[in-house]
Amino acid sequence: MEFPGKEVVNIQTSTGYMQTYQKIGSFNFPVERQDTSLSLYANDQGFFLPFVDSLAGGETYGAGRYVEAHSMGDGEFVLDFNFAYNPYCAYNDKWSCPLTPAENRLGVPIATGEMVFEGY
Repeated sequence: MEFPGKEVVNIQTSTGYMQTYQKIGSFNFPVERQDTSLSLYANDQGFFLPFVDSLAGGETYGAGRYVEAHSMGDGEFVLDFNFAYNPYCAYNDKWSCPLTPAENRLGVPIATGEMVFEGY
């Protein structure tokens, strides 16, 4: 999947490697009356939306979570944070997971989806 004219970014992984994505846009929405924004990325495997919220390291996984972006066509997407999930590296440090870019670090809580787990 390619999006001509979109910004190419390299995102570091938890094991120090780099993965290449295209930044294809951003979602703007309010959380607790605060305007927030998350960038959406894509590569040949599909869309990718990592984020860190203000609960990270306490109620949510410290390195952040991922949420699926479902395309509805015509540039419309559905995000459902109820299905936000921890990356595989949260459970096994042998996995190489993309880290959340600074622009997707929120100062607000997303108190839904997968939270911390025993053994974290």
